[in-house]
Amino acid sequence: MGPAILWWLLLTLIALAAWPMTFLVFRPLPDRGLAFARPLGLMLMGFVWWWGRSLGFLPSSRGGAIVAWGLVLGLGLWLAQRSGESPWRWLQTRRGLVLFYELLFALAFLGWTLFRAYNPEITYTEKPMELAFLNAVVRAERFPPHDPWLSGFAISYYYFGYIILGFLTELSGLATRFAFNLGVSSWFALTLLTAAGLGWNLWSLYRPERLRMAWAVALLSAFWVGLAGNGEAILDLAHSCGWIRDPVFWAWLDIPELNEPPSLRPWPSCWPPPNRMWAWWRASRVVRDYTPEGQHQEVIDEFPQFSFLLGDLHPHVLALPFTLMAIGLAMAAFQTAQQFPGLSSLREWRVLRCFLQDHGPPFELLPIVFGGLAFLNTWDFPIYTGLLLAAWALGAVLAGRTRVSWQREILGLAGGILGLGVLLYLPFYLGFRSQAGGLLPNLYNGTRLPQFLVMFGFQIGGLILLLGAEALHAHRRGMLPLRRWGGWVWLSALGLGLAPVALLVGLYELAQAIRFPLPGAPVSLEALKPWVYGRLLDGEVVVKGRLFPGSGPWVPMLLAGIGMAAATLWKRRGNVKAFVSLLVVFGTALAWAVEFVFLKDFFGTRMNTVFKFYYQTWVLWSLALAWGMGALWERARRARWLLAGLFGSMIALAALYPILMIPIKAEFFAHPPTLDGYAHLARWAPDDLAAIEWLNRNVPGTPVILEAPGWQGISFQPEFGRFAAHTGLPTVLGWAGHEHQWRGSYDEIARREPDLRILWESLDLEKTRALLEKYRIVYVIVGHTERQEFPAEALRKFEQLMDPVFRSGETVIYRRRE
Repeated sequence: MGPAILWWLLLTLIALAAWPMTFLVFRPLPDRGLAFARPLGLMLMGFVWWWGRSLGFLPSSRGGAIVAWGLVLGLGLWLAQRSGESPWRWLQTRRGLVLFYELLFALAFLGWTLFRAYNPEITYTEKPMELAFLNAVVRAERFPPHDPWLSGFAISYYYFGYIILGFLTELSGLATRFAFNLGVSSWFALTLLTAAGLGWNLWSLYRPERLRMAWAVALLSAFWVGLAGNGEAILDLAHSCGWIRDPVFWAWLDIPELNEPPSLRPWPSCWPPPNRMWAWWRASRVVRDYTPEGQHQEVIDEFPQFSFLLGDLHPHVLALPFTLMAIGLAMAAFQTAQQFPGLSSLREWRVLRCFLQDHGPPFELLPIVFGGLAFLNTWDFPIYTGLLLAAWALGAVLAGRTRVSWQREILGLAGGILGLGVLLYLPFYLGFRSQAGGLLPNLYNGTRLPQFLVMFGFQIGGLILLLGAEALHAHRRGMLPLRRWGGWVWLSALGLGLAPVALLVGLYELAQAIRFPLPGAPVSLEALKPWVYGRLLDGEVVVKGRLFPGSGPWVPMLLAGIGMAAATLWKRRGNVKAFVSLLVVFGTALAWAVEFVFLKDFFGTRMNTVFKFYYQTWVLWSLALAWGMGALWERARRARWLLAGLFGSMIALAALYPILMIPIKAEFFAHPPTLDGYAHLARWAPDDLAAIEWLNRNVPGTPVILEAPGWQGISFQPEFGRFAAHTGLPTVLGWAGHEHQWRGSYDEIARREPDLRILWESLDLEKTRALLEKYRIVYVIVGHTERQEFPAEALRKFEQLMDPVFRSGETVIYRRRE
C-alpha cells in the first residue's frame, strides 16, 4: 500500500496548498469551502501545469509539477494576506469539521483502493483508451499531447481530466500502471468528500443553530451521490431467487436480461446468478428503447456508484468532483447575490467584479472553474454555468431587486464567464473536433414509467414526500391554499407532459401530409406511426405482429409536476430552501428534456444524451434528497419512528447494489491484491508485457510505432492499439471507431487504412519502405495479435527492412534503419 499512502499524502499537500485560495473563494459558505480544497487545488494546479507545458515554460518532469503546486500556494498566501484574514487560524477553531472531512476522505480513498487492488486490470470497456490518454499526457514533451492512436495528430477530446491525473502522476513519480487505479480511488473519495461538503453547507445555511444534523446530512449526501445504487439490484435479487415468479411481470417491466422467466433456485443458493461476473453491469441499462423495426436499442443510464465500480476514468467521472465544486460555487453565488446592491447599467460591471472580490467567489476564478468544465466534460459546461446564473438570479429576486437589475447582473456574469472561459482554454478549442450535429426531435422513444422509477425511484419517492410535507406545512400556516396549489401543479404537469408529445404527433402528421422527411427518422413515416402515437397513448405498439409497451406521457408529466411543485413552494426570503428547489428543478429539466430532444451524433439515438443528462439528474436530486431527509426528520418530531423505518429501508435497499456487486466485481477477492494495472498481462500476454516494459524503459520522446490497428467496427478490444495504450507512444491507427467519434470525420482514417493493409499484408518491400517513411514509423511490433491477424510471409519482410532490437517469445520489436 506504499503507493496509496504516497498518493494520499500528495492529495493532502494539494489541499493545504489550495486552502488559502479556497478560504477566499468560498467565503459565503459556512465551512469556507474546506471540502473543496482538493478539487480546487487540482483544477488550478492542472491549469497552471497545462499552460506552462503548452508554452514550454515548465519542464516535462516532476519539477514542473512542483512549480505548479508552489505557484498556487504562493498566490493563495498572497491573497489571504491582502484580505487580512488568516485561513490557518480559522482551521484551528474548526478542528471537528477538519477531522470529519479528513476521515471521510481517507476512509473512502483507502477502502476503494483496497477494492481496486482486487480488480486492477486496465483492460476491457474504455480503459485502454483512457490509459492511452494518460500515458500520452505523461510522455508528451509539450502540450497539446499527441494522440496515441493517430500519429501526427493531437488529442481531439475533452481531456483536462487526464491532464489533472497526469499532473498527479508526475508529482508522485509513480508509473501510470499504478496511477490509473489510484486515480479511480481518489476520484471516488473526492466525490464523496465534495458531496458531503455540499450537504454540510446546505444544512448549516438552513439551520445554523442545529449543526448536529449537518453531520448526518453530509453523510447522506455522500451516500446518495456516490454510494447508492438504483433499484435494479432489488429486482435482480428477486428475479434470481424467484421471489416474483410471474413471467408476465418481468416481460412488462422489460429490463434487458430480467425480461426472461425468473429462476426458481431458493435463497441463498440463488445468489450470485449464473452469469455472475457481469451482474453488476445490468444496473446501467434499465431503460429500454426500440428501433422502429422493434429491435432493442441500447440506452446508457449510468450513475456514479456504477462508474466507480466499473473503474473507467472517462471524462464524466473525472469531472464529477469538479461539477460538485461548481454546485458549491453556485451556492456561494446564491448567498452573495442576496447582499449585492444591484447595477444601474451594464457599464457598472466593475462594481459587480469588485463586490465579488470582497464578498463572494472572486470573478477571476469563475471562468477558470466553469470554463474548465468544458475542457473536462463539455456536456457539463452549459448545465452548471446555467445553474450558477440561475442561482444568482434567484438570490437577486429574493433580495427584492428589479428584473432589469438582476438581468444586467446575469448578462455581466454570463459574458465574463463565457468570454474569459473560452479565452483561458483557447488551445483546447482550437484543436477540438466533435461529432455533435445539433438537436433532433425524439419522435418515437420515451422512457417508460416503470423503468424510470427503477432508475430514480429513491430520489422521486423522497422528493414527493418532501414536497408534500412542505405543501401541508405551508397550508397549515395559512401560507398556501392547498387545493388551488394542487390544481396548478396538476395542470402544469398535464400541460408540460402532454403538450410537447402532442407537438411531436402534430409534427409527424404534418410531415406525412406534405411527404417531408423528418430529421432523426431512420425509416419511413408510415413505419413510425405506431411508435409516435405510443408516446401519446399508453397502449401497446404492434410492429410486425409483435407487441411492445408504449411509453405514454407519464414520465414527462411526473417530471413536470415535481419541477413545478419545487419551483412554486419555496419562496421565503433568504432561505436556502430556494436553492434546494433550484437543484430539484434543474435535475427535473434535464430528465424532462431527453423525452423530447437528443443531441445528434454517430449513434443516431438518444443513448448519449440520456447517459449525460441522467447522470447529472442523479447528482442534483441526490443532494436535494439528502437535505430533504434531514428537513423531514427535524419537522416530524412525533412520527420519527415512522421516518426511521422509511429512511432506513430506503438506505438499505439503495445499499444493496454496492453490497451485492462489489464482491462480484472483485471476483470474490480470490486473487492476490495489487495496484499494478499491467499485472494481468503477466498471465495473459507475458511477451507483450516484456515488450511494453522495454519500450517504456528504453524509448524516450514520441517516435511512431506500428502495431495491429483496430479497424472500423473493432472497438473495446484491448488487443488492438495495446502498445500505444500502455506506453503512450503514437501508433499509426488505434481504435478507428473511437477516432471517428472524436474527430467527427472518417477522412483521415480512410486514407490510412489502405496503407495499413499494405504495411501488414503486402510482400512488396519498396512499398513497405515508402510507407514506413511516410508515417515516420520508427518501431514495428509483431506480437501474438499481429501473427493472428496477418500472413506470416508478410510479417517476415520486417526482418529484411529493419533491425530487431527486442525479442521475447513470439513478440519482436523492430527498429527502422537510419
